[in-house]
Amino acid sequence: MLFSNLFKGDASLAACQINDTAHLTIGARGEHVAKVQFALFALDSPAIDTTEVRLQGYGPSTAKAVLAYKTKRGIINTAYQNTPDNIVGKMTIARLDQDMRFFEQTHRGFGECGPAPGGVPGPAAVLAGLQPRRAGLVGGPGVKLTQLSKTLHIYCSITTKASSDGGFPLAKQIQKAKDVLSSHGLTLTLEFGSGFADTINFPYSLVLDDDVAQLRKASEATRPGADQIMRIIACPRSVNAPMGETFRAITAGGKPFRPFAVLNSNAVAADGATLIHEMIHAAHSGPVPHDGEANSVFFGEPKAGQGAVERTVLKPDRALTLSKAFFAT
Repeated sequence: MLFSNLFKGDASLAACQINDTAHLTIGARGEHVAKVQFALFALDSPAIDTTEVRLQGYGPSTAKAVLAYKTKRGIINTAYQNTPDNIVGKMTIARLDQDMRFFEQTHRGFGECGPAPGGVPGPAAVLAGLQPRRAGLVGGPGVKLTQLSKTLHIYCSITTKASSDGGFPLAKQIQKAKDVLSSHGLTLTLEFGSGFADTINFPYSLVLDDDVAQLRKASEATRPGADQIMRIIACPRSVNAPMGETFRAITAGGKPFRPFAVLNSNAVAADGATLIHEMIHAAHSGPVPHDGEANSVFFGEPKAGQGAVERTVLKPDRALTLSKAFFAT
């Protein structure tokens, strides 16, 4: 039996635990492979090839990550082995499940656009690929929308460190959001000011999970309440960190906060689409896959400063999702 939230209920992984013929080897493909890739990244952050992740395929880099995982932990069947192999068998799936159970109990997790080292999608991104879109939140292919006539309310602030380090080009982000929203009858309103309404006393860069919670608490101390407004906070992170990320399930004193977004003041997308991209994340009730079309504002982030991908289109289903967001009236 498997106990981690990631693995439990998966028939293929359960079979792997008891049947030799169900072991995961090179060439396997499916959601169960993607879950193993997720676990490997969460636990060891290996460089798994993005093509294998996208196709949910057990290819050479996934096998290499499995071998490294087993070597590090000495997972060897001494009945017939002297060294680890690159197969996920009974012992390996049991240890992965045990490690993931502990990980889930001790890690809150980062946001929803975070890449891993080497360009591999982060845990939330991989997990998003495993979860179907929720019915009623998005429209189907080719859906045509009438004018939605809704107003989206956001509140923008900047940390003291981001401000002293050179600020953040918010105006371009606001203009891009207004441009793509207007064709769907959606209006963007900045509450408490036309730009950054507040400067949050937070003299740090975001590095650890706990930093995110501390930043949100500092934001609440600066301007409490406003639960029907999406918070946007400009704060420095590593240049290798995402240009924007949405965080949810952050609490203080037992009170859960609404989803909020952090814009990385050290890495800014040239097309200015990060703000509207994160608004779409926050409008959903949980992680969802990005759009596959490179011109969509909900396509993955381009590299910092690059303009090779110009995201200019808000798809109708994403507009519909925004019109039903907690920050829409």
